[in-house]
Amino acid sequence: MPELKAKAGSTRSVRGCIAYLTRNGRDIASDFINCSEIDEEERPVWKQMDEVRFLAGNDRMDENHGCAAPRTFEHFIISPDPRDCVDLNTLQALCKAWVEKYFGEYQAAIYYHDDNQGRIPHAHIVVNNTNIRTRGRITTLLTKGYCRRMNDGLQDMARAMGLSAFESTASRSEKRVGGPVPATIQDVARTREELAIIDAGAYSWKEDIRQRLRCAVKLSWSSEEFLVSCSALGLGVREDKKGEWVFSLASHPTWQVSGRKIGFDFSRYGIERWLARDRALGRRKIGAEAAEHMRDAIASSISAGGPTPSILGVIDGRRYTAKDVADMLDLCEDLDIRSMDDFHDASVGPMAAEAREELRASWRLARDLGHLPEHRQSMDGERLRRKRASYASGTSAYRQGYGYGSAVPNRTNSEIPER
Repeated sequence: MPELKAKAGSTRSVRGCIAYLTRNGRDIASDFINCSEIDEEERPVWKQMDEVRFLAGNDRMDENHGCAAPRTFEHFIISPDPRDCVDLNTLQALCKAWVEKYFGEYQAAIYYHDDNQGRIPHAHIVVNNTNIRTRGRITTLLTKGYCRRMNDGLQDMARAMGLSAFESTASRSEKRVGGPVPATIQDVARTREELAIIDAGAYSWKEDIRQRLRCAVKLSWSSEEFLVSCSALGLGVREDKKGEWVFSLASHPTWQVSGRKIGFDFSRYGIERWLARDRALGRRKIGAEAAEHMRDAIASSISAGGPTPSILGVIDGRRYTAKDVADMLDLCEDLDIRSMDDFHDASVGPMAAEAREELRASWRLARDLGHLPEHRQSMDGERLRRKRASYASGTSAYRQGYGYGSAVPNRTNSEIPER
């Protein structure tokens, strides 16, 4: 099922976007519609697009709307499902057919990358904002209905090529491009009664399910793994007549709710879209083996029917919730933490007390679950570098760029120091 994302570009020139997409030869192939990489006058593609906008008067401020930064181009990303094992030729055929159908009268440059986890090819499509026939702006074209048809058309093309695809829809009340009609248009929907319960510090079983689902997505690469993670996290899952997932707590089977009712992000489509985006962007910082080990650790420590339903598990007398696990996985992803050593390196430098305490809590939980190795993988005797990261906790935040070097020693599994 190909994932379609769109982002408007409002810079004065397309040059920066194309330079980024072709930097250091990262593009493995390219295609061009109504333009060329270099034309007969030796103008690069970005200059061709800039001149077309200038001649059509579409690179200046819109006097009617007072827009100081008009849309100069649209950047689309098409990411195929890794399970389809799409090769470059198939992806090129799909993307060119899609662009020619929906942007046949616009200039478009398509660059193909495979720089994500798993080396899965995906496409970046840069569409200039000017119709070369009418000189009209692309903004007038991209209505909600047209965006829905674009995504539905992409799924239909993928299905015709033997690839998996999302179900096409025709409703005008959809919240997002190509998605099924949700029971709510909110990403996370909470009723007034539920908000009152949460504000009072009491237990909300719907919020508990949300946090377990959030954790399950973090531990999964596919829908199949997601269902396994739900079981490990004490969630029951069934399909209703419409094919929507209905979730319940294993310890209280009568507490059940459709994912659509607790927020669009927790609908079946929303979760599958979430998983597809993570696969395409390589966001998962925890390997498949580590995720499986972590699910086993959680399943073995679940306290079914415990004193508080929100408690997910108990390890060495320490109780934790699904929110604790999801927050820890978020922190590991944000700070590129792949070993216990990384927690210590992330603590180097000043930070707010709240941020340090959250880092310590995540370290303790990671240690208890044992899903991270003690030391980061080494290459040629030198430990791999940890990416620069920014980390926010509540109203306070710290930013640090501590990197690995050969002089960084391996640490033992000791407590993160107070500062």
